[in-house]
Amino acid sequence: MTDRLLERCGVCTDEVSRELEEALSSARSWGMGEVEIQEFWGRPPTEASEADLDRARGLLGEHGLTVSAIGSQFLKPVMLGRVRPGQVGRDRAFVEDLAVLRAEIRVARALGAPIVRTYAFRRDDMVGLGNPSPRLPRGGPLPDEMLEKVAEGLRIAAGIAADEGLILGLENVRSCWANSGHNTGRIIRAAGHPALQAIWDPGNDDVSGGQPYPEGYEAVRGQICHVHVKDARVVDRVSGLIEWRAVGQGEVDWVAQFAALRRDGYSGGLSLETHWHPKGPTGQANRVEDSRISFEGIKAALAASLAPV
Repeated sequence: MTDRLLERCGVCTDEVSRELEEALSSARSWGMGEVEIQEFWGRPPTEASEADLDRARGLLGEHGLTVSAIGSQFLKPVMLGRVRPGQVGRDRAFVEDLAVLRAEIRVARALGAPIVRTYAFRRDDMVGLGNPSPRLPRGGPLPDEMLEKVAEGLRIAAGIAADEGLILGLENVRSCWANSGHNTGRIIRAAGHPALQAIWDPGNDDVSGGQPYPEGYEAVRGQICHVHVKDARVVDRVSGLIEWRAVGQGEVDWVAQFAALRRDGYSGGLSLETHWHPKGPTGQANRVEDSRISFEGIKAALAASLAPV
């Protein structure tokens, strides 16, 4: 019997290699049929030329791979603290960042990807990449006024994506307002646009202070267009310092999560977003091997999730 979740398991190419040829060759050698692209030879989608896209199309065809999603940093650096409700669409930083979304859309249409990624604006008190930062229950508070403003901006962005026949996938991440499943679900419901769906990342929920399964998952269940797979563990619960781990070696209960996705008839894709890149004997990480090891962890968890309860 074939495993549909395994068949839809791909990888974020930049996590394997910044050289697209190497990333695609590796994905194919592992038996993957699709990939998620966030870079083109170290350049973001905003800088992808027509020559880059032609080259990428050729490589994808050569390796028999499709593209599940296009990722960028859209809205990740944009803050809304000083913006009044109802004025997000006029905010200069937001309007300027829409160029990033339009670049994503251009690339998605060129490569046949159904999903473009967004984040939910940067938390105003977030420092750096947020590691360490406090891991508050359910990701911490999301005040009603901020929820209104975040939803307003994402509603506008979702409309732009929908006009191009695409889904706007909201990834939960520690540094933004949609960090946990709980906060992501609130934002998607508040936005109320059918093109805005979740790129559900249980690992990011965990490092944000959420409980990925069952609580985080239940908050976004039925709203998920794509799933990111990574693993982590908390190093210091006082400061919130975390470290990424190979899938299956951290705190995320991937067996239960995969079982729930099966139970609920999830039909979207999975993208391995490794993040775990320990330095080897040479002092450098082997990103290809790190991703391969984590993919073995995914396969083990998928197999275990098929076992009768």
